[in-house]
Amino acid sequence: MDPVEEVVGEDYGDARLPAQNWQRRHYTKCNFRDADLSELRTESVIFTDCDFTGADLAESRHVGTAFRSCSFTRTTLWHSEFRNCSFLGSEFDNCRLRPMVFDECDFTLASLGGADLRGLDFTDCRFREANLVRTDLRRAVLRSADLFGARTGGAKFDGADLRGAHVDANLWTAVSLDKAQIELTQAIAYATANGLVVEPT
Repeated sequence: MDPVEEVVGEDYGDARLPAQNWQRRHYTKCNFRDADLSELRTESVIFTDCDFTGADLAESRHVGTAFRSCSFTRTTLWHSEFRNCSFLGSEFDNCRLRPMVFDECDFTLASLGGADLRGLDFTDCRFREANLVRTDLRRAVLRSADLFGARTGGAKFDGADLRGAHVDANLWTAVSLDKAQIELTQAIAYATANGLVVEPT
């Protein structure tokens, strides 16, 4: 197996790198501000403390890639796919995100506050201790998603599919859940969190 290529502190700002294919690389503290990375393909790549402000990642495909503590501000990410990827501690602000594909991705400690994630499929994704304050997740699919410890104040889960999702009790009181789909055990948890007494007939 080829050794991992280490890239530290490089400046790719405004670079034009469309349709690249990157494998087994580790980028640390690199600048990708306003770079054209459209149709980028990555596999087993690690980005640590990298800045993607204003970058174009539209129609990109990523498999087993990690974005650790990266900054995505005004980043274009629509029509991209992320499979078995990690966004540990990364921040998303005012990004173009829909439509996208996420397959078993990890958003632990990530900040997605206020993001528009309507209708996206996050089945089996992890959002442990993530910032989802005021995030729009209407009609999103969150089946079997891990939301333990996530901050969700003011978030919108209307019409979302939460069946099998792992959540804290405060989610049932902190978010909007009109017409959301939940399981019986979750319905009991919702009732209890809202001060209702559930008794057998």
